[in-house]
Amino acid sequence: MRRKSEETFRSIREFINNYYMEHGFGPSTRDIEAGTGIQRITVQRYLQSMKESGEIEYGERRGTRNAFAKTIGESVMVPCYGTVKCGMPNDPFVDVTETVRLPRSWLGEGEFFILEADGASMKEVGIDPGDLVVIRRQDTARPGDIIVAMLDGETTLKRFLPEEGRIVLHPENRDFADIVVEGERILRFVIQGVAVRIVKAVR
Repeated sequence: MRRKSEETFRSIREFINNYYMEHGFGPSTRDIEAGTGIQRITVQRYLQSMKESGEIEYGERRGTRNAFAKTIGESVMVPCYGTVKCGMPNDPFVDVTETVRLPRSWLGEGEFFILEADGASMKEVGIDPGDLVVIRRQDTARPGDIIVAMLDGETTLKRFLPEEGRIVLHPENRDFADIVVEGERILRFVIQGVAVRIVKAVR
């Protein structure tokens, strides 16, 4: 029962966060019910609990678009560069397609950018086509990090598994093969950033 309660909280939180970032204001209970499939009376009960804990500000005017306001504190505008292949490499860094407002508390310190996932090679870690991958810009990574890397002039999103004398870019999908970087290709390999958060597409 407790696990189901936690899953309900998580579903409501994710919907609220995604809705807020898309619209600039929070959803009503009607919006949450439609977006999550959770009955409105249950949504209201969970929102009241979240209000009492100080997590949100929640108005009483049910059915209005302004009934709910998410408190996110300091925010930052993050540029979105387009899509990144979760399969074979591509080049997403052409133009900034839009900017997305994200809570600073989600990100921490650093410089960030967003790429939209395209492909299925990372689906087993919950990265599906259309999801937004928030990347901290950096040129180093720890073994096991999910990275955006340039290889032979093109960019891909994979798990970083360095080995002696070579680098393995591992897809999180058993139907895809590792990309092995060795020999002279290592000279054409550049880490562009590390994934820090996934913003799920609303489906």
